[in-house]
Amino acid sequence: MPNEAIIAILVVLALIILFIIYKKVQNNRLKNELNDINVRFNALKSVPLAFKLNKATQIAKINEEMQEALNGYMEQYDSCQKHLSQLEALIATLEDNIAIRKYKQAKESLKVVLENIKDSETEVQTIESFLDRITKREMEQREYSNSLKERYRDIRSQAIEKAGELSVAYEGIEDRLKLCEERFSSFEEQIYANDFVKAQEDLDFVESELDQITEAMDRLPLLVHLASGVLPTLEEEVKREYVLTRQRGVYTAHLSIEERLNVLHHELGDELETIEQGHIEEVEESLNEIKEKLESLLSSLSEENTAYGEVKKIHEDLALAIEDCGKLYEYIEIVYNNDKEKYGLEDLAQVIEQKEPKLSELAKRYEELAKVQSVNMTASSDLLIKYQELLNEVNVLSNELKGYKQRIDKTTNDESRAKTQIVKLEIVLNEVEVKIAQYRLPAISASYEDDLRVASDDINDLKILLKAIPLDVEMLNNKLDATIDYVYKLYNNVNNVVGMALMVENAIVFGNKYRSTYPEVDAELSKAEFAYLNGEYTQSLSIAIACIEKLFPKDGDQKLKEYASA
Repeated sequence: MPNEAIIAILVVLALIILFIIYKKVQNNRLKNELNDINVRFNALKSVPLAFKLNKATQIAKINEEMQEALNGYMEQYDSCQKHLSQLEALIATLEDNIAIRKYKQAKESLKVVLENIKDSETEVQTIESFLDRITKREMEQREYSNSLKERYRDIRSQAIEKAGELSVAYEGIEDRLKLCEERFSSFEEQIYANDFVKAQEDLDFVESELDQITEAMDRLPLLVHLASGVLPTLEEEVKREYVLTRQRGVYTAHLSIEERLNVLHHELGDELETIEQGHIEEVEESLNEIKEKLESLLSSLSEENTAYGEVKKIHEDLALAIEDCGKLYEYIEIVYNNDKEKYGLEDLAQVIEQKEPKLSELAKRYEELAKVQSVNMTASSDLLIKYQELLNEVNVLSNELKGYKQRIDKTTNDESRAKTQIVKLEIVLNEVEVKIAQYRLPAISASYEDDLRVASDDINDLKILLKAIPLDVEMLNNKLDATIDYVYKLYNNVNNVVGMALMVENAIVFGNKYRSTYPEVDAELSKAEFAYLNGEYTQSLSIAIACIEKLFPKDGDQKLKEYASA
């Protein structure tokens, strides 16, 4: 066979092989495309549009706006289902063309299928997104429900741990937790029935209840202690105090203790029942109010007991105060009637006239209060106030009368003082006269006798002032003070002069024993005697003592004292 023929045969064979390979490659490519299309189509078919549409339809029944929006997508959903059916037929045609190796028709079918599947994917995605927006609420509610269930389990565990602290309230907390369980079940039923409004109501209830239970578990131990321990104890204390108060004879009817205790007891029972149910709403405020009212009752009883004792005391004090006022008035009246002109008390006439009716009125009110007290039908606190008001008025009157008495007493006391002092002055003056007469010292008699006459005249003036009507107390006191100063100054001067003269005489007599022995002593003592005769007692004493100190430098004073006391 010629070479050309062989080459031609080989070329033909090569072309045939290449054609077969091309067809094979084309067939594989089409099958791969078909597989991808089937995957995409199956993904579209797997989207639960019917389920979501049914769920959305149920949800939209309770929302008009949502229903209108859903109606707009119903036609789109039907169109989408038709397109999917058409797409399924196109895919089947593509499969047939590939199977019978009609590649040209297969390519055309592939192009149509790709366009349709892309449109269907967009359509399905649009519808699914809309339906997901409608059913999103259910998913959110379920997620929230799961979080509430987790919180519920934690709170239940805490309740079990705090059962001892919760005490009587533990069963109430358990009941409230069981109620939460029931609402969780109700939520599932409402979700299944697509009633998301009621489902949300269940969740809202559970959330609120769990919030309240959490707060209740924190506060209940203290409230239980208050309601079960503190307040019952306080209630018993009020009852005991009430019994003791009545036994003392204290009037308490106005306090209505029994009625108010009964009301508070029932209120406490109601609040304790609320606590036992695991609730605390307004319980703390109510318990504090009950506590305040019980403390108020106890305080009222204490006040009445205190007032009861004070009433007895003020009753006695008032009696004494009124009696003292009577004595003061009587004293003022007697002095006024006897010595009003002497003491210048004429202005007290109006006082005496006004105070007697006032004193009688106060005494009458006191007797009326005493009768009320004896009947024991009035609150001691009220009676005490009336007694105190009366005592204040009595004290005002008493102070006024004491003021008038002090005025009278001052006048009479000044008079008595003047009389007493005149007697004392006369005694002192007499003593001065005796000393002057007894010692007859040089240079004393003439000057001091004049002073004695002045003092005697002053005393006589005082006696005249005492007899004056009305008595001029101010002039009397001024004259008395001046006379006392003058007489006692005279008395002191005379005593000083007499004392000094005696000292000079003792010193000269003591020194006389040494005159003959010491000429200088004789000379000095002569000087002392001369000064003495001239009334210069201070100079004379100085000369005599100096002379003796020369004789006895170490113990001159001692020698002179021993001589004077011998």
